[in-house]
Amino acid sequence: MTPEDNKSTTFFRFEDLRVYNKAIGFISLLTETSTLATNEIEIHYYKRFLEEATLLAFNIAEGSSKNKPSFIAQLKAAKTNIRKCVVFCAIGKQNTFLSEENENLIRTQLMELTKMIGALIVSLQRSVNSDHHDHYLHETQESASFEEEMIW
Repeated sequence: MTPEDNKSTTFFRFEDLRVYNKAIGFISLLTETSTLATNEIEIHYYKRFLEEATLLAFNIAEGSSKNKPSFIAQLKAAKTNIRKCVVFCAIGKQNTFLSEENENLIRTQLMELTKMIGALIVSLQRSVNSDHHDHYLHETQESASFEEEMIW
């Protein structure tokens, strides 16, 4: 057995993100709920709802492969997908496409995803700000030593 066979991480690093896995779980919940559709209008509703949920997962996956500011932008796009899902949830409840139980399950998942994405954004922003501060500090220290060399 080679060391590569022993790895527990996946090849696609975004698959290790809890928020990505939560988004995939949300899609599964919607897929299961969509089996209750009884007519063309409900089928179309669930199809659009699932598209938004899938875009949520796509934004997380795509952003994770980019630099931190781009990842933050993709996560903000994912939060937009969540807000659209909330609208679909309201439409589903209003038109009785969703039972109260399913609406509560979906809303709970969306709230958890919002919190997770928000926390990840804050963490990444702190990291970006810290990197920027460290870079600025390094440049300032370099210029001081250069000026000292000029004096001597």
